[in-house]
Amino acid sequence: MEFIENKIMKDDFLKIKEDKVMFITNPGRMGDEDGSTFIIKEEDEFKIYRLDNWMYRSRDFDEREYISLDDALKQFPEWKKAWNNNDNKGKYTYLYMGFGNGLAVDNGIYGEFKPYLDKRVKKYLEKKEDKESMQYAAVFDTWKDAFLDMINNK
Repeated sequence: MEFIENKIMKDDFLKIKEDKVMFITNPGRMGDEDGSTFIIKEEDEFKIYRLDNWMYRSRDFDEREYISLDDALKQFPEWKKAWNNNDNKGKYTYLYMGFGNGLAVDNGIYGEFKPYLDKRVKKYLEKKEDKESMQYAAVFDTWKDAFLDMINNK
């Protein structure tokens, strides 16, 4: 599997139940301020989606199909709670990724995902001098590869 972020139409987005969401990112001030990536699981298949244009409108922007941050927060209230509270008490384990960016991982898959993430983060940090200050960036830069490692190892 490759990490290919699919676009989603608004009507289809509004049909997604949050219990299907396994991973979802929140935008920050740097790195990924323009949208969110989320991964749902239906049966044994993962689907990767991307929401864009939260900060910067593209040339092909279509207001009728636009999915705003408010739309996403209403659709996924447990994500909003994890993001706002920066905690792991609900559906998600929340991982801060620096500069306001974050990754919420469904608790049902977090235990399986964590070893892959830890391995990728460790490898990333081996190349850095200031390992402590790069800890958050390591999660930001490696979570997608860790996800692919997990999926491709099955």
